[in-house]
Amino acid sequence: MASVTEEPVITEAEASSLPIHVETISETVEQAWGMKLSTSTRKDIDGRTGELIGHLNLLVGQCLGEDESQDTLRLLRMVERHVAASNRPTSRTPAHDAYAYMRDSAIFASTLLSVCQKASGAEEA
Repeated sequence: MASVTEEPVITEAEASSLPIHVETISETVEQAWGMKLSTSTRKDIDGRTGELIGHLNLLVGQCLGEDESQDTLRLLRMVERHVAASNRPTSRTPAHDAYAYMRDSAIFASTLLSVCQKASGAEEA
């Protein structure tokens, strides 16, 4: 079984040059929030988590330098710790812990997307 620790990680430089697709990120977050532990397979949880981690890496790269407030820098540090490979679920992680990690990833993605949009002057989705 594949785990989310095997997802490729993009560098901050690569992330900062990619466009943010607000609708795609928002849709992934909504899909994650709509998943239920009792009806989701581990493969589904890991897949959605991988998508969210990709979005988080992109958002961190985009938000760096956009907003230097203490709250934003604290959020960025929290997200970086969250997506670190050593903190991600593995194939040995119980399903409920992987599900909780996915939900936390969705919360971080939604929050960071909002911060990035405000910093760039865009309206929230």
